[in-house]
Amino acid sequence: MRGLRRELGVSIEDLQQLNPGMTCPNLDASREYCIFGTVNDKPEPQPQPTTTFKTSTTRAPPTTTKAPVQSNQPHMPGIAKGCDTFHKVASGDQCDTIAKQYGISQSQLREWNSEINNECTNIWLDYYVCVHVPGATTGAPEPTQAPPSGPQPQMPGIVDNCKAFHKVVSGDSCWSIYTAAGISFGQLREWNTYIDAGCTNLWASYYICTGV
Repeated sequence: MRGLRRELGVSIEDLQQLNPGMTCPNLDASREYCIFGTVNDKPEPQPQPTTTFKTSTTRAPPTTTKAPVQSNQPHMPGIAKGCDTFHKVASGDQCDTIAKQYGISQSQLREWNSEINNECTNIWLDYYVCVHVPGATTGAPEPTQAPPSGPQPQMPGIVDNCKAFHKVVSGDSCWSIYTAAGISFGQLREWNTYIDAGCTNLWASYYICTGV
């Protein structure tokens, strides 16, 4: 093998590149071998496969905190849309006392609570009514008044200086009440301004005034 190398001027490495599988120094005499050809000094590096990763960026959704909403439940039907101030009807409340407390007129109160009738006889105990809407012109609210004196509940329209009361029961009439109290029908209506001329609107289980 060395003599062949010297004779041809070819290195063993070149012969092995020209004849893949050739085993040195044990050549197979029955085979033919290539001694001339192009030999690369170094095999060119093969490109390595590349891997591309797709990345994505996701922004966290913005967080918002809502201001607490003023409680207005349960509320009477007919409340104005956008109402921002409410009053919970308590025993003894009347439209005039509610309006004075918040510095508004009774017409405003009825405008913002369309179900309240002109006589204000249908406000619901423990329900909310609207006492202000955005942009409304109001006066300074009056100090909260003490609840009316005397037994409760009372019919609306009782005078402030009432000293004697009668609880309306089933079967009562104005005549039977003022007769038992020793007063006139005129006095009964004067001290209970809500009672109509026909005495058709007495409220059972409510107190009315029978003496001042």
